[in-house]
Amino acid sequence: MKVFAWPPFQLTGWELAEVYPQSRSVGLIEGRPRTSSAQRGRRVATAHVTGIGTDAAGAGFVRMLNRQWAGQSKLVRVECHSALWHMYRGRNDLRGNVLSWTDSGVDLLWSAGGAPIIWGDGDFALSGAPATDGGWHGLALTGLPPGQIAARPSELISITDGDAIESAYVLTVARSDEAGAAIIRTDKPEAFTMSGLVSLGHAENVVFEAQGVPRAVQGLSGTYGFQWDFIEVFEDEFADGWQEVNPWD
Repeated sequence: MKVFAWPPFQLTGWELAEVYPQSRSVGLIEGRPRTSSAQRGRRVATAHVTGIGTDAAGAGFVRMLNRQWAGQSKLVRVECHSALWHMYRGRNDLRGNVLSWTDSGVDLLWSAGGAPIIWGDGDFALSGAPATDGGWHGLALTGLPPGQIAARPSELISITDGDAIESAYVLTVARSDEAGAAIIRTDKPEAFTMSGLVSLGHAENVVFEAQGVPRAVQGLSGTYGFQWDFIEVFEDEFADGWQEVNPWD
């Protein structure tokens, strides 16, 4: 099944949430209600996109994406930021990626005093280690801008030792001290197991199924837009797997 990249729409509104289907029953003898999980949780999203945009291409992308689907499952991969999406249109200073060094295709390993060095490309070199805060699992960070709000709830935070990655969502507001350190409380049910390079506030790529193709009438003047509604899908739900397609690149 083809999964199309999300076209380069100009976003004007965004919602990202989760749904957790439940099964509710009442016992015949004691009469007590019982609630249990009925299906796996899924992310849902709503996107408002402009019908025109700076390239006068918005409505055209809507139509061409629909023609690419051509009656098949409306699968699309979307780069998602947190519920605070508007903050990230110009902010990327706390995001980071691991840089790989190679020589003629062979990995080059860096070390100092026998310890491996991880290279990152962020504006700030954020380092983290497992920590607990009020009984919640989190990360103790250093290298943050001093004396600022370092993290906000629903932001994605990840840590890597150069090989594996662990991620979670920030649970509450965290502020850095004057030395640029902070403990970031997360929703991770288990403790983090590694120390290393941290990225904060980065996007995640999610495959959604569009709940229909929006339509909108363009007038002679003024702005207009389209509303997309999505629900997350998983590769194991499709017998023939996924084929990633990007006609916009």
